[in-house]
Amino acid sequence: MTYRKILTILAFIAFAKAQQNSLVNYNTHSQNDSYLRDDDYLNAHRRQYAANIWYYDLQITQFKQAYLDRAQSLDFQKEPLINEIIRADESLYPLTLLSEFSKSCVQKYKSLIPSMSWAKLAVDNCISTATSQATNVVSSMSSTNRTLQTYYSTNFEKDVTACQTKFNASMSTDYTMCLANTVAATNAYTLNNQKTFSNQMQSATNTANVYIKTANECIFAVHNTTLTKISEANTRIDGCIQGRDDCSQCSGHFCPDVYYMPAAYMDPKNATMVNPFYGRNETGNCLMLDIF
Repeated sequence: MTYRKILTILAFIAFAKAQQNSLVNYNTHSQNDSYLRDDDYLNAHRRQYAANIWYYDLQITQFKQAYLDRAQSLDFQKEPLINEIIRADESLYPLTLLSEFSKSCVQKYKSLIPSMSWAKLAVDNCISTATSQATNVVSSMSSTNRTLQTYYSTNFEKDVTACQTKFNASMSTDYTMCLANTVAATNAYTLNNQKTFSNQMQSATNTANVYIKTANECIFAVHNTTLTKISEANTRIDGCIQGRDDCSQCSGHFCPDVYYMPAAYMDPKNATMVNPFYGRNETGNCLMLDIF
């Protein structure tokens, strides 16, 4: 009887010990699960934050490349400009074969026409001025991206470490709340940063449009100068061939006021002729008759 009581007591003690070990293992496992859940929570947000930085980089790269493509596409305006110069040169070539006099007139004023190398360089300069602004256009967005990246790598991680230092395994709920507050603060900072980035993107778009417009105006000025010089050269060559040149070779007998008179008006047998001063308000210092 005594022996059976001893066995019963021993069995009860063993059962109680087993229950105690089971409870300790449960608590330890529960705390480990809590830490695993916290780690998963942190890593999920770290991945999201890394994705934010990656998407910023992607938008900046695409915006910059799109701007460069727009600027470099202006190069197509170079070809029609070169063709105008070629046509002008080809139209003058027959005049050099017509006579030595017409050839001398062409040689005298042909230099007024811009060269193809000058036109190409002028257009290239307009384009390169625009492309050189590519980094400047996205500078504010790049700065905002770096600021966000710095916040993630310093502020966020520092606050996570502070939570780990302040709350140990015996206070897992407080640790979880601390992490949740850190993530909430980081998300709020991210939202404000994204609003800033969006505004900067719109501003960069406006700035890019201004630079492209300036480049177009620059190229237009090159076209205008070239066509004006071609027209001037053709006018001067035509006047030279028709004898209406500035007569600078007349050594001291040049008058800026020229009156063009048809030869039919000249009649040596008539005492009168067309009055070249008729309708003028003043006589001036001289008047040159250009009879044609």
